[in-house]
Amino acid sequence: MSAAEHDDEGGAATGPPRVARLDARERLSRARRERNEGAFLAEAAAQGFVPDSSTQVWFEPAADLAEPFGIHAGDEICVRDRVLRADGHPVLLAVSRFPRSITAGTALERPDTGPGGAPARLDELGHGATRYEEVVTAAMATELERRALETERAPLLHVRRTTWSGDRVVELTDVKMPAGAAELRYSWDAC
Repeated sequence: MSAAEHDDEGGAATGPPRVARLDARERLSRARRERNEGAFLAEAAAQGFVPDSSTQVWFEPAADLAEPFGIHAGDEICVRDRVLRADGHPVLLAVSRFPRSITAGTALERPDTGPGGAPARLDELGHGATRYEEVVTAAMATELERRALETERAPLLHVRRTTWSGDRVVELTDVKMPAGAAELRYSWDAC
C-alpha cells in the first residue's frame, strides 16, 4: 500500500481516491480530447476509480462577467454547473461560463456535451483554445460547498481558468476541490 492509501493514523484510507490531480502539462490538450480522455476521465483511468458526474445548465445575464467576455452586461451567458464524483464520492465542483453567442443551440447547452467535452465542442465551433490562464487561491468551504462535497469545514483550492480563442475569452471556469486531496502540477521551460 502506498503512503497515499493510508490515513493519518497509519490505517487504510476509507475516503475517495486522491483525484484532484490537475496536471497543466497535458490535461487540456487536443490529443487527449481526440482520444476522449478529458482530465477527469484520464485521472479515473490512472487511479482506478469509477468516474461520474452530474451537470446542470442554465442561462443568466453576464452582469460582472461581461467585461472579460467582451459583451454587454445584459447579454446572456451559458452556465454549466458540474459535480464530479469518484466511486460515488463528490470530489470536484466545476462551473463553466460561456457567451451564448457561442453556445446557442449547440451541445454546450446540454448536460452531455459528447466526446472530448466542452473543449472539443469549442474546437468544432471555430473557437478552439489558443491560451489558458489559471489563478489558484484557497479559502474555507462555504456551507453550500460543504454540502455539495459532502465534507466537513475544510479549506478548498479554487482554480479559476480563463480560456482564450485568439484575442477573445470564450470560457471562464471555476474549479473547487478539498485542499487536502488536491495536487496541482505545473511545468515550463526556463527562460
